[in-house]
Amino acid sequence: MNFLMRTVCTLIYRSIGTKLPFSFWPGGRVFSEARRWLLIGMGCEIGPGCDIEPRIDVGLGPRLKIGRCCQINQDVIIRTAQLGNYVMLAPGVVMLDRQHNFASVDVPMALQGSTDRVTTMIGDDVWVGQNSIIMPGVAVGTGAVIAAGAVVTHDIEPYQIVAGVPARPIRDRRKNSAHDDA
Repeated sequence: MNFLMRTVCTLIYRSIGTKLPFSFWPGGRVFSEARRWLLIGMGCEIGPGCDIEPRIDVGLGPRLKIGRCCQINQDVIIRTAQLGNYVMLAPGVVMLDRQHNFASVDVPMALQGSTDRVTTMIGDDVWVGQNSIIMPGVAVGTGAVIAAGAVVTHDIEPYQIVAGVPARPIRDRRKNSAHDDA
């Protein structure tokens, strides 16, 4: 995709696309699909069947890959990330790709720059609760659930339910599931 196309799509997305109505409004699927195509035009890779709600901040689009049938709710900030299929991001989720350097006490933190960008990996069938924060480079396993308001600072195993600041495992989804009765 060429630079001009990405620039035009970025301008349209930021000026109009983020303000289009929600997908659950009458005719809203059209708006969700318009946002999806604008993000693709920005260089994002987005699978079919995704619901993209208003006010999603993707930073530099080419660093984002989203699988099929994902739900990305309003006010989500995603940077360098790869999302699997059937991922649900609740409103206000933040997924960072770098953070500030702060090692030296002799130099103000604001002048120390930031770390290199790293990709956050989210497996298939993951639910990330409202206002959760996922720190740079974290891998979230398939089927995991991240409770609302959690701050994920380390990798999450498949099918783990995590909560808290920092996020800690509270349960495994495979226990007490319908699968256990069969």
